Amino acid sequence: MGFTVVFWSPVSGQAGTTSNLIASAALLGLEYSSRLLLLGHLQSEYAVIERSFYPRRTWMSKADAPPDAGIDALLRLLQNRKLEPNRLRDYTLPLLADRLDILPGSNKPDASFVSAAQEWLAPLLELARRAYDLVLLDGGSGNLSAWTQALLRQADLLVVCLPQNVLKLEQVFPSLEAQLQSNRKHLLVFGQYDPRSALTVKNIKRQFHRREPAYPIVHNTGWLDATQQGEAVRFLFRNRQVPRGHENSLFMQQVRTLAQALINNVGLNKPLFGGKEDDDR
Repeated sequence: MGFTVVFWSPVSGQAGTTSNLIASAALLGLEYSSRLLLLGHLQSEYAVIERSFYPRRTWMSKADAPPDAGIDALLRLLQNRKLEPNRLRDYTLPLLADRLDILPGSNKPDASFVSAAQEWLAPLLELARRAYDLVLLDGGSGNLSAWTQALLRQADLLVVCLPQNVLKLEQVFPSLEAQLQSNRKHLLVFGQYDPRSALTVKNIKRQFHRREPAYPIVHNTGWLDATQQGEAVRFLFRNRQVPRGHENSLFMQQVRTLAQALINNVGLNKPLFGGKEDDDR
């Protein structure tokens, strides 16, 4: 049985939640032997996560994709009691062969999808955990809608993404405790991080009396450009072995540290494998 990791932020648009998820998932796919499933903004087809791996022209063609790939097809099978774990992969798209798959989101309007999907979320993720070692989910950010709460309840590990902003943190931390239930395993990630700021992770933890693990992910323009061009995997592959002092070295080091923390927290400490780049995406 696999594990579910949900990336979520209480603050909208400032913590790099989706970027952190994409970087972690892709590097895990490149460097670990586990089978991973990436679920992005399930309400929307070709949303931010899909765009990070597929340029639009490639996504629109998807010549090698199953004709019925995506969350909508899986929900139909679930509702008809016809979905088995060994069939789930038939409805995903491979990002890294035998390592990392993505489940495309819905092509229905958001409200229509959420209404139809909410009661089936738990059984869908149960099947996903039986087919994959690790299921990584984008829990979104901001207010806790019924859909977001349903996603958070499914987390074996909750990755709380926060901004490096003391005013926001003063607002967030008091209300965050209700979400971090005493029995819920979680860690903090500070996205779009500026290492030159006096508000370091160490200082944040001291000021707000935080004891849980916390990880920075430095702002990196090249990475953000790559995700907008559908080149997320290629960027990480090309920068995996950059020397210390390279402009992308710190970013790669911090993403690798976070990826290792995810693996450790869910108990999937498997040997590192050599990565490979899929040029036929």
